[in-house]
Amino acid sequence: RPIGVKGEREYKGQGISYCATCDAKFYEGKDVIVIGGGNSAIEESLFIAKFARSVTIVHQFAGLQANKVAQEKAFANPRISFLFEHEPREFIKDGASVRRVIVEDLKSHTLKSLECDGVFIFAGMKPNIEEVEDRFLLDQWGYIKTDAAMHTNLKDVFAVGDVASKIYRQITTAVSDGTIAAITASRELEAAQ
Repeated sequence: RPIGVKGEREYKGQGISYCATCDAKFYEGKDVIVIGGGNSAIEESLFIAKFARSVTIVHQFAGLQANKVAQEKAFANPRISFLFEHEPREFIKDGASVRRVIVEDLKSHTLKSLECDGVFIFAGMKPNIEEVEDRFLLDQWGYIKTDAAMHTNLKDVFAVGDVASKIYRQITTAVSDGTIAAITASRELEAAQ
C-alpha cells in the first residue's frame, strides 16, 4: 500500500515500485532501499538481493515483524542491511529515477539522506473500511483504534482482526480479538440487564 511520503505518488514507476517480482531484475548490480519490516518486505528483500548489489531495509520499529525463518535468512544475507527506527520522509528524483531517500531517525528526530538506485515499498495492507472510516478514531496507518477489550470510540461497537490497530496480523491474533470482543460484549449485556 502507498505510505503517503512526499514524492511517492509522483515517482511511482520512476524508481519506486511495489512489486519485486515485476521489477527486481531492473536493479541488477544496483543499490536498493526497501521500506517495511513485515513478511512481505523481508521475503521480497531476499528476492531483490538475488539481483541487487545491496538492499537496505528501512523499518520504523526496533525489530522486524516477519516470520523467524525469513528474518534469519535476511540477517544472514551479506547483501542486506538494516536501518531500524527510521521512516522515509521524502523521495528525491535525479534524472529519470529516484536517487535519494530522506529518512528520519525516530529517536533523535534527525534527518539523513540515503543514496539509492530504486525503492521498493512493502508497508502492509490498507484496511477495507473506507465506507465507515470517518466514524472511527484511526491510527496513522488507517486501522481502527481499540482499547484492550476491543472497544472502539463508538458505544457498543468493537473492532477485531485485520481492521484493528495492532502490531501483528495473523489468524491467531484475529481469533483472539474476536474472543475478547465476544466475552466483553456478553458481560456488558449481562450487566445491563
